[in-house]
Amino acid sequence: MPVIGMNLTKVEFEKRGAPIPGMRIEVNLTPNVRDMRLGEIRSPTGKMKGVEILFKYEINYRPEIAEGRVEGAIMYLPARKEDIDRILDEWDAEKKVRPDVFAEMVNFITSEISPLLFVLAKEMRLPYHIPLPRVELKQGPQVSGG
Repeated sequence: MPVIGMNLTKVEFEKRGAPIPGMRIEVNLTPNVRDMRLGEIRSPTGKMKGVEILFKYEINYRPEIAEGRVEGAIMYLPARKEDIDRILDEWDAEKKVRPDVFAEMVNFITSEISPLLFVLAKEMRLPYHIPLPRVELKQGPQVSGG
């Protein structure tokens, strides 16, 4: 089982300047694990133990026209219960997250907070954090209707 839930605890976004038309703007997304601990969730079938991952997701614009961050927690349930202890032991010893857990965490968080980031960017008149698809017309022979 993968990530089964998320709880946001902090959302901050600050605009520092207006983008200049035609200026190239980069948006960097930086997910970080702040802490990992044993977590528990109640379900209709009883209590389930998992890994609670506290995260901070930073959004930085270059040039520095804005910055933001989203903090929260997710509940991660590994496929095997014995992996819970292994994941937490590795975190306690080295402050490292297994690549497969980190990838699943980042993909889940990104998909969950992207709608919020779109709304914030729109309301603050900032470029979106990911490019939107655009329709472009191809130059070719003109076809007239009739």
